[in-house]
Amino acid sequence: MDVVINPLLSIHVTGPLPDLAGMTGLIFTSANAVLAYESLKGPILDIPVIAVGEETAKAARGLGFSVRVAAGTADSVFGLIVEERFDGPLMHLRGEIAISPLAQRLTDAGVKTFEAVLYEQRLEKFSLTTKEALSQDRPTIAPVFSPRTARQLKSESEGLGAMWFAAISPAVADALPQGGQWQTRIADAPGRKDMVRLVEQMITETVTLERSKQRL
Repeated sequence: MDVVINPLLSIHVTGPLPDLAGMTGLIFTSANAVLAYESLKGPILDIPVIAVGEETAKAARGLGFSVRVAAGTADSVFGLIVEERFDGPLMHLRGEIAISPLAQRLTDAGVKTFEAVLYEQRLEKFSLTTKEALSQDRPTIAPVFSPRTARQLKSESEGLGAMWFAAISPAVADALPQGGQWQTRIADAPGRKDMVRLVEQMITETVTLERSKQRL
């Protein structure tokens, strides 16, 4: 088994940091946002952070924040804030491309929320090494973490070999190519641990399948 590393999305910190005076909480919907905040010398404030999931929460705790953790999606962040009756104003610190208009949804629900873009997410192409690996007559497993990278993967993989996708969520799975030489499995929950577990299962199944072919 070979491992090829080819990110289809690169992170570029842009800033600037917004004015955080008067904010009663910060929202981070990715670990990249936390890293961008740190890179921009964001202050460690005595207000709670609402993190989308455990990886983002871990990054925020590493900076010294007190953290409340949602269940891995923008919808779960919205639900947590509304159900626990957070007082505004809040600040959502995010990338240029966002799946959900979270700040507007929260404001419409009665929790005044601002937003600020801290970084850009730039799409990247397959390297020559990746194209050569995918041209071989053997299955390739690709973990996919966002609908945007799923669409880029679909575009880049046209005409190449069979691929098995490990999707972090149904929304990601919907953006991936369907049928034929492509197969998609969805993680039990939208988090790193569940994605690792899914990829491990898919590797085991692939190895078993290849061994059975060799016996024929």
